[in-house]
Amino acid sequence: MKKNTIYPLLLCTLLFVGCQEDPEPGGTATQDVAGEWWVRVYIGGTDESNIALDYLKVMTFNTASDRPDSLWIYDVDNIWEFQVKVGYDAASKTFGVSQGPNVTYDSEVTITDGKVLLGQGRSTSGVQTDSIYFVASFSDDTDVNGDPAPYGTEYIIAGHRRTGFLEDEHE
Repeated sequence: MKKNTIYPLLLCTLLFVGCQEDPEPGGTATQDVAGEWWVRVYIGGTDESNIALDYLKVMTFNTASDRPDSLWIYDVDNIWEFQVKVGYDAASKTFGVSQGPNVTYDSEVTITDGKVLLGQGRSTSGVQTDSIYFVASFSDDTDVNGDPAPYGTEYIIAGHRRTGFLEDEHE
C-alpha cells in the first residue's frame, strides 16, 4: 500500500519541478559596451605611420555595483598596466575620467574622448562589429630622456570588438 502512495507522489513532484520555467539571467547595466576589444595604440594621429603598439587586448566591464553610470577599462597589462573606473553615459555610449586611480599599481590615468560606436567597426577579416576609441594619458609618463612628464603624451587607443573568429585573433 505504501508503494502505491509513494510513486504517484514522486511522479507529481518530478512533474512539478520539471515544468517550472528557467529564470531569465538578465544582463548588466553596461552590457552594450562591455567586452573584449582588439586595439591599436597611436601617438600623434590615427594613421598607419603613428601606430605605437599593434593589436592588443583591452577589456571593458561593469563595476561591482552594476551602476549604469560607470564601467571599468582594463588593458590586460598589455599597454601600460592600467585598470581604471570611468564615468559612463549610456545614452551616448561615451566615457572618461580625469586622473582616476589606477588599481593595477600606484598611479593615475586620464581617459578622454571615450566612445563606443555600435556596429561601426570592422574586424581584421572584415566582419562588422562595434568600435571603441579613447585617449589615455598617465601620471607616471616620462619624456624621451626619461624625465618625469606626467600626462605628457596622449595615447590614442582605437579598435574593434573581439569577434571570436580565429581569423580575427591577434595573439
